[in-house]
Amino acid sequence: METASTSDSDGTSAGTDTTGEPDPSCEGLDVPTLDETSCTPLASDYMPRTNMSADDSWPACVSDNGQYNLVDTTPSSVARVEAYEMIADLLWRGDAAPTPADFTAARNVYVTPEGLESRLVRREDLHYEPVPMEDWDPLVDADKQCSLEANYMKYPERCVGPATMSPIVVDAFAEGQGGNDPELNAAKIEGTLLWFLYTSVYKESNTCATSKAKDCDSAWAYYGGGYQQDGGIGLAARVLSESPESHARIFDGLLAVRCWRDLTADGDMYPLLEELDAADQQLFQQGWEQLDQALHRGYARVLRARMEAMISNACDGSSTAADWAFLQVAGPALDREATERGAPEASTLSALWKMDTPNAQNLADGIAALDAVFTCG
Repeated sequence: METASTSDSDGTSAGTDTTGEPDPSCEGLDVPTLDETSCTPLASDYMPRTNMSADDSWPACVSDNGQYNLVDTTPSSVARVEAYEMIADLLWRGDAAPTPADFTAARNVYVTPEGLESRLVRREDLHYEPVPMEDWDPLVDADKQCSLEANYMKYPERCVGPATMSPIVVDAFAEGQGGNDPELNAAKIEGTLLWFLYTSVYKESNTCATSKAKDCDSAWAYYGGGYQQDGGIGLAARVLSESPESHARIFDGLLAVRCWRDLTADGDMYPLLEELDAADQQLFQQGWEQLDQALHRGYARVLRARMEAMISNACDGSSTAADWAFLQVAGPALDREATERGAPEASTLSALWKMDTPNAQNLADGIAALDAVFTCG
């Protein structure tokens, strides 16, 4: 039997309320081995790591040296990723279960003005159609229509922040502050915040074309907290620890969007996407899709590692409900893409996340499904 180590790769505590009995399905279990050797970029991809982009189809631009160059000043999203790290230290990176005081301290970080909460409660998932204009409130900004209860109740997939993410986080903080299931509630917060970062990179890389050029900087910061490719915190650190190539591909995608923004600049002005010709609009879609595919792959690798750790815990009798709480929150974020790809394994994944207590075989099947759907990016 091939299993992962007995603790999560990011140092997450396994929990204390264990079953104490090894999972019977571990007998003869074969956990799939990850093979990324066949992954190659598309011919249309921006590839700054290969001869500084000289061999791809993209014109020369500011990103060709492989470094992210700011459009504007350092974005405030850097501080939000740093806040994620502070919360991680308080709630799920310690050797012991977090205390009610830890949850209170973490919540204080979360609700800092203009911090994580301020963006999570209005986060939209741009993979879904926007709120129709007939449902808009004319007194509310276009990018804040999801803050209206009528809209986030009606369009929960688009308005994922207020409809789904925020209730999970609010409830988990309240339960943790009350001393209830601390590791389980910490895992729910962890899964939600990682999902938020993942969704935010995609969103900001779009609005850097459709709204404000400096949102390119926010996309880069939401991924790695303001680091270049050789480092990173937050989501970048998690992806890098599990799949360096997935991390590099995400960074290539961020540089592709930044390259596009440079190529379409008019002096120090940045025309919006709708103001540009069809060729420039197509090039943006090309770069944005490159980033999106890489994000899916990197996020899937993070889930995969957590599933391997949970299998290991199940097989030595140390698995807890907290092991599963993270995956139940973070996992369904990939269901839309898996279904859109038409992969037969999509139903395996969506069914897995709905289980109350999956066994080791269920998780191994889920890993095989993840690998089949999210092969490369």
